Amino acid sequence: MNLYASKRLGTPLRSLCSLVSHSLFPSLNATVICSMYHSHPYAGWAAGHGQSLWPTSPPPSVLGALPYPTLPAPSNLMAFYITDFSPTILNSRVVGPQGQEYFTITTNNEMPGYTVVKNTEGASIALVEWKTPPMVEIRGLLSKRDIKTWLPLSPDRSSRAMEVRRMRYHWAPHNDSINLYSGVQAATFLASISRTRTSLVIQMTTDALQLQLLDSVVIAALLLQCGRNID
Repeated sequence: MNLYASKRLGTPLRSLCSLVSHSLFPSLNATVICSMYHSHPYAGWAAGHGQSLWPTSPPPSVLGALPYPTLPAPSNLMAFYITDFSPTILNSRVVGPQGQEYFTITTNNEMPGYTVVKNTEGASIALVEWKTPPMVEIRGLLSKRDIKTWLPLSPDRSSRAMEVRRMRYHWAPHNDSINLYSGVQAATFLASISRTRTSLVIQMTTDALQLQLLDSVVIAALLLQCGRNID
């Protein structure tokens, strides 16, 4: 049953720090410990088998003959970190540039089969259901659906699309990161996901923040890097 069936959807977030004030999933307390977390930056990309999508290096350009867009200077980026893995990304925290907490990601045995993302007020903003196929929903943004329909692989398996508020984006690997772009022929860089020894780093442009993409990017990063099969 869709968890939105008896609730009216809230208004989308209006700013970076405007967080949802009440819980979407008041009865859920999170779940299931993920035992897989791969070190490869594209882990979870190709059906969650922990293998690189491309057997050769460097990977092919997903923009055809066009070069990748020039990345903005660091001053144009804001960094967020998924950190404090316990023991994996499916039990972790999301913190901002000054170390302030934005979200918690919880997966435990009290509700087997679910991962819940909550804001700093304790309200659930997203739910992942690890069934076959796995499903996701994001409060005010995405009704419950298969993950593979929200983050579908392109026919040549070189990118994944993502739709937020009826706008189309795509994720594509570039060097040691997975980047988010808007458009194709005139692609605009919006965000990137990369790895360190202790955290997953999400860098977002001011344009991406103004488009209110933080929630969607964090959930996508979680799904792309959790090591589970999302297709």
